Amino acid sequence: MKVTVTIDPHFQEEDVAITGPQPSERIQKVQQFIEELDQKERLRARKEGEAFLVEPHLFHRFYIENRQVIGESESDQFILTGPLYQLSQELPPYFLQISQSEIINTKEIDQLHFTTSGSVQINLKNGTITYSSRRYLKAIKEKLSC
Repeated sequence: MKVTVTIDPHFQEEDVAITGPQPSERIQKVQQFIEELDQKERLRARKEGEAFLVEPHLFHRFYIENRQVIGESESDQFILTGPLYQLSQELPPYFLQISQSEIINTKEIDQLHFTTSGSVQINLKNGTITYSSRRYLKAIKEKLSC
């Protein structure tokens, strides 16, 4: 893969162009990496009265419980500030909203099971089982290429 860098003080902002003879997995990975560069902010979270800054990729899912946004990692649960819709805009592209009250990390999906009722049972690597709503089925299929 050939890489060309052009530095010019006349540019107003950084711009990255990827060229190739056809779409490929390598091009897709480079694009995803570049898109994630701007998304690398840590999330403000609380646990047992203490404040933390946590990397988004450490979370398996976010969900609403008792009117609070809960972030679930491998071994901990954190309370996040702000509404779920705002959080969804701050997360890297590998997170996917599966219902009005839940967002999952697609890298943590272990298995999908499409139910007869039109929803999706999602088994995460940490053993959590969750369900999508039918309203989000199209977005799930598009994102995961099912």
